[in-house]
Amino acid sequence: MNLRLFPGLNNLRGTTRESARRDVMAGLSVAAVALPVGLAYAAMMGVPPVAGLWAAIAGMLGYAVFGSSRTLIVGPDTATCTLIAATLTGMALSTPEDRLVAATGIALTVGIGCLIARVLRLGVLANLLSRPVLIGYMAGVAITLAISQLSGLTGVGLRNSGLVHPFLELSRRLPEIRIPTLILGVTSCLLLVALKRWRPNWPGPILLVVGSCLLSWIFNFPALGIAVVGEVPAGLPALSLPVRLEGLDGILMGAAGVLVVSFSSGIVTARSFAARTGEHVDPNRELVGFGAANVAAGLFQGFVVTGADSRTAVGLVAGGSSPLVSVSAAAALAIVVGLLSGPLYWLPQAVLSAILLLAAASLFDGHAFLRLARISRIELAFGILAAVGVIGFGVLQGVAVSVGATLLYAMYVSGNPRDALLGRLPGESVLGKLHLNPGAQPVPGTVIWLFESSVWFFNADAFRRRAREVMDQAAGAQWFVLDAEAMTQADADAVEALYELKRELDARGMTLLVAGGHGMFRTALERSGLVKKIGRDKIFGSPEQAVDAIDRWRQAAPPTLG
Repeated sequence: MNLRLFPGLNNLRGTTRESARRDVMAGLSVAAVALPVGLAYAAMMGVPPVAGLWAAIAGMLGYAVFGSSRTLIVGPDTATCTLIAATLTGMALSTPEDRLVAATGIALTVGIGCLIARVLRLGVLANLLSRPVLIGYMAGVAITLAISQLSGLTGVGLRNSGLVHPFLELSRRLPEIRIPTLILGVTSCLLLVALKRWRPNWPGPILLVVGSCLLSWIFNFPALGIAVVGEVPAGLPALSLPVRLEGLDGILMGAAGVLVVSFSSGIVTARSFAARTGEHVDPNRELVGFGAANVAAGLFQGFVVTGADSRTAVGLVAGGSSPLVSVSAAAALAIVVGLLSGPLYWLPQAVLSAILLLAAASLFDGHAFLRLARISRIELAFGILAAVGVIGFGVLQGVAVSVGATLLYAMYVSGNPRDALLGRLPGESVLGKLHLNPGAQPVPGTVIWLFESSVWFFNADAFRRRAREVMDQAAGAQWFVLDAEAMTQADADAVEALYELKRELDARGMTLLVAGGHGMFRTALERSGLVKKIGRDKIFGSPEQAVDAIDRWRQAAPPTLG
C-alpha cells in the first residue's frame, strides 16, 4: 500500500504503545472541548445542533487519513461559521433542515475546491505568511481565547469583544457574577495547573470533565446557578449526497468565499502550531487534507471545518503527537453522540472554560517575541501588529492587515536595495565592502559597485539614482565595474536602466564592465543587445576577474574607451 497517498496514515509510523496511549488520552481531551464547541457553532448557524458534532467527527477522520500535519485538529471555526451563517441568511433559508442541506452543499463544494486548488498548486499563496505574522497570530489567538472564557468562568454573558472592552463591561456588571461558577472555574484552573506540574502524565482535562459531571449530578449544579452543557442530541449521521438545485448559485458563491476564509484560517493555524513543534507544513498537501475533511463533512450532514486552534492546543497540551488524536477524538464523539449523551448534560460550562483558558496560556510564546526583538525591531512590530489585529479585528482581518504591512515593507526593501563599493582586502585575493572593512583599499582608477538586488521596474529608478551618485563621487576614474552577483532577473525597465548607465559612462569617459549575473539576467543582456554594446570581453564571472583584466590591460596598453 502506497502510504504517500495517505499522509495521515503515514504519520502513524513509529507510533509506540506509550505514544499511542498518550494520543488516545489527548483525543479524549479534544473531544471534551469539541463537543460543546460543535453544538454552539451549529446553534449559531441555525442548523440542528447535532450537525456540529457530525461535522467534527467526519472532518477529523477525513483529515486524519489525508492531512499532512501530525498534530493539527480540524473542526468548526468562528470565521467560517459566521460567513456560512450570513450566506444561509442571504439565501432566505429559514428552517434548520433547509439550512443544513445548503450548509452541507457548501462543505462539499469547499472540499472539492480545495482539491482543485491542490492540482493548480495554489497553496503557494500561503507563503505570504511570514514567521512574525505567525507568532503574532498565535499570541492574538491565545489572548482572544483566554478573554472569551470570562463569560464561562464568571457566569456573566458578556457582549463585548476585544482586549479591554470585556473587562470594562465585567467591571460594570460585578454584581451579576455568579460566585459558585467563579469558584468552580478558578478551582478547575488550579487543579489543571497542579496536575500538569506534579502529575504531568495524568489526563487532567479528562479527570476534570468526569469529576465535574459527577459532582454536578450529585449536587445539582443547575439549581445552584452553575450553567451546564444541557441536552445533547443522540444519533450518528448517515451518508447522503446534498443535492439541491434551488439556490445552487448562492451555494457556489458562498462556497467561494468560505474556501478562501477556511483555507487562510486553517493554514495560519497549521503553520503556527508547526512553528511550535518543529514540524514542516506543505500548504499544497494541506489543501488535500482540508479538502478530504470537508468532503467527508459534507457527505455526513456536517458543515465546513478547518484548522481548529483551541482543539489543537488542547491536544498538544495533553501530549498528542499523531493523527491518532483525531481518530480517538472522533471515536469518543461518536460514542457520546450514539450512546452516552445523557451524562454530558451535567458538564459545567466553567470547567470547559478552565480547560480552554489553560490551553490559551500554553499558546502564548513570550520568548518568540524576545527573539524577534533581538533579530529585527521591524519584524517585532509586525508580530505585535498581527496580535493586536487578531484581538481587535478578528483572526482573518488581523492577519490580512499584518500580511499587507509585511508585503508593503517587502516592496519598500525591494524598491530600495542596499549597495556598496568594493575594494581590495589586505593579503586577500577577494574583494570586500569598503564600509565594512576599514583595511580595504579602492582599486586605483576603478569603481567597483555592488547593487544587492535584481533590477526591476519598481527599483529601476533607485538603480539609476544611486549609479549617478557613485559616478559623481568617482570623478577621474577610468573603469566602472558593475558587480551583478545579486542579479538573477531583468525586465524591460532593467535593460533600459543598463543602457542609460552605459550611455552616461561613455559620456563621462569611463568604461563599463559587468561582473557576475545569473540566469534570466544574462539572457536579457544577450537578447537586448547589451552584450554587444558593452563588449563580450568586458563581461566577467566575478568582480575579481574584472579587476585582474583591468590590471592586464593597464600593463599591456591604455584601454579603449566606449
